[in-house]
Amino acid sequence: MIKLDWERALENVDGSEDLLLELAKVFIESSPDMMQQAREAINSGDAGALHRAAHNIKGSARIFAVGDAVDEAMRLEVMGAEGDLRDAEECFAALDKTVAQLTAVLKELIGQAGAGEKKKL
Repeated sequence: MIKLDWERALENVDGSEDLLLELAKVFIESSPDMMQQAREAINSGDAGALHRAAHNIKGSARIFAVGDAVDEAMRLEVMGAEGDLRDAEECFAALDKTVAQLTAVLKELIGQAGAGEKKKL
């Protein structure tokens, strides 16, 4: 299971917990579409579309300081940029798992915030 670096994530949004929670909600809502775009790009062999989708995923994951998701998305982004999708399926599977874990952590975080608890993640 991934671990969210709460302090580093806060640094990425100038210390605003409210903004970080709002971005978590946006990630939860938008990540399925971003992942679907990457999946479709791989299935159709569209390197340019994979590059764009992976770039968007990478940027979204970077906010939360989850290195695995950023690294996996960057690998897909480079594959798309270079037009070499040979390892894209394997990389996508790893990214999909990491994004699912990140989504679960963010949902827990939002639940804690709603309950007035201090962030423990």
